[in-house]
Amino acid sequence: LLSDDDLAAQRAGGTFRDIATLPDSTNSYSWILWLLAIQFIGLLAFPLGSIAFRPLAGCGYLLTKILGLLIVSFFAWFMASTGIMEFSRSSVIVSMAVLGVISGAIAWRNWNDLSEIVHKNGRLILLMEAIFLTAFFAYLLVRVANPDLWHPYRGGEKPMDFAYLNAVTRSSVMPPYDPWFAGGYMNYYYFGQFIVATMIRFTGIQPAVAFNLAIPMLFAMSAGAIFTIVYALAEGARKVMPGRPSLSAKGPIIAGLAAILFVLVAGNIDGLVQVVQGTARVVFTDKAFGEFDFWRSSR
Repeated sequence: LLSDDDLAAQRAGGTFRDIATLPDSTNSYSWILWLLAIQFIGLLAFPLGSIAFRPLAGCGYLLTKILGLLIVSFFAWFMASTGIMEFSRSSVIVSMAVLGVISGAIAWRNWNDLSEIVHKNGRLILLMEAIFLTAFFAYLLVRVANPDLWHPYRGGEKPMDFAYLNAVTRSSVMPPYDPWFAGGYMNYYYFGQFIVATMIRFTGIQPAVAFNLAIPMLFAMSAGAIFTIVYALAEGARKVMPGRPSLSAKGPIIAGLAAILFVLVAGNIDGLVQVVQGTARVVFTDKAFGEFDFWRSSR
């Protein structure tokens, strides 16, 4: 159960209208604000990321977006968990300021190195940014096509996931209140929802809309991490085996893009097995293809 002080703080934390400050009329273009917030946090973290990911090509430019969001979310969570500051837009801005001070100090001391990194890796950084944006918009279109995020026949985990996201977003102190058990706190891991809630607190976008913006964000960040790591591995292999005609400069790019397709798009072999089975039913037994069993392939 929540302590009396925490319960009082949760109840006094304001309504969702105080949190989601953007009006309904902005829902159709709220993705622009969401994307700008991602890019802003990523730029804040770039000087720090240039040191943490220096061995990687482009100094792990796309990984800095993940690093920045994790750091900002962690500082906001830490303050809300220890009583330093309640979870709010102000606490998120303070967390960004802390990240900005750290990265600013690094940039001040290593400005020449940062300039050289950008100069030498400019084209690669632009390519990485294009990959991130392409992945984001591609999955944004998927969400536009099916914004309900609900399996009409078997239900799904949306009620639990959305309830937890709302609870984390609405909570003033951590751990969040339990949306299923009045007076209790959440006895479950919730930092993933907290990351999304941090973005909601900062942008003021309604949780129902942010729910569909978070998934393209996570998809794009996953694509960026996959590309960065596989590109680095392929580039390392190319450098230690010079003179091979098959190891061209485009090889690492192709490897990175193929890795994104294999990890995030193609899925596992069972999906292909189901397609073959359904096709065989149509061709050899003159029966219907049948329903694709997403549950089977995902488990």
